[in-house]
Order: sequence, then structure tokens, then C-alpha cells
Amino acid sequence: MILIFGGTTEGRKVVVVCENAAKHFYYSTKTKPQKIETAHGTHITGGLDEKGIIDFCKEKGIKLIVDAAHPFAKVLHQNIAQASRELNIPVVRYERNYPKQEKDLLWFGSYSEAIEYLEKNNIDNLLALTGVNTVAKLKPYWQQHYCLFRILDRDESRSIIQQENFPIEQVLYYQQGEDETLLFEKFKPQAIITKESGE
Repeated sequence: MILIFGGTTEGRKVVVVCENAAKHFYYSTKTKPQKIETAHGTHITGGLDEKGIIDFCKEKGIKLIVDAAHPFAKVLHQNIAQASRELNIPVVRYERNYPKQEKDLLWFGSYSEAIEYLEKNNIDNLLALTGVNTVAKLKPYWQQHYCLFRILDRDESRSIIQQENFPIEQVLYYQQGEDETLLFEKFKPQAIITKESGE
């Protein structure tokens, strides 16, 4: 039996392979909106910690784990690795291909480095395309400067915005197929921040 950790484009690709094999598998995502329809898979939701993964694997007779979770889900990757070692179950890590680092973009190793750069260069109007889970990481910046955050239009995302006390009037909702150049022209940010995976 296979357990896939997904909720990503990579996770959906793994599901297609497993569907084609016509064997039963489990597909785990953090939230329900990430659900996909399968003929041979059982979808489970909710974050699993190390003990949860171990218990689930024992109960369902898991013999292989595919880690296709989000690249930045470090805690989940660590929990999967620990469970794998404890149960002696192999893990296949299916990773995202990143674009090469363009020379005309600025690259930072952490959000704190990016904030330091923004502060040093007097950037007072930032458009953040890094997703709702980075609102807390960029809090030292947006508490002092104007910042727009583009997020997914979900209750879970709005809950995080409220929890962090980010100004709701500075939230933009992602529209599939939107022309981002129009977004840039409308709001005229001094800088745009995105994750490495944000081509």
C-alpha cells in the first residue's frame, strides 16, 4: 500500500501514475480544498505529525511513502523522514523543478534577508505574491510599511489574515488566468516579492 503526501502539482502527478496502475493508495493533504477525485485512491485530510504518520502506516499496512508535499513544508518532510526511519519504510521524494536564477532578479536565502534589503532601500510599497503562509514571516516589514498580499480566496486563508491582524483592505485575491502585468500597473509597487517557485 502507498501513502502519498500531496496537495501540490507534484502530488497530482503522482496520483495520475498510481491511478494508471489501478491499485489502491492513500492521498494525504493538509486541507479539504486540495481534494482531487480518484478511482483507486482514498483521500485523507488534516496535518499528520510524526506519531500520526506512524499510526496511519501501521494501521493501513503502508509499504511505500511518496513525499510530494510542498517544498517549504519542512516540518512535514522531517516528520515523514522520522516515521520512515522508525518503520523502515522507503520514501520517494518527488521534488519541484525550479527555474534557473535570473540575473535581473534579487535572490535571498530567507525572508529576514529580504526584509533587511527592503528596509535598507526604503521600499515602502510592496506587493507580496508569496502566499498567506508568509504573512507572519513578513510581519516585521508590513507592520511598518505598506504591503499588499495576494492570497487564495479561501476561508482558511482569511482566517490566517485575521489571526495575524493583517489589514483586510490590503488583501488581493488570486484570480486564475489574471494578467499580472495589469495588477502591477494598477498598484504600482516599488517591489514585488515571490517565492523561488513563483515563475
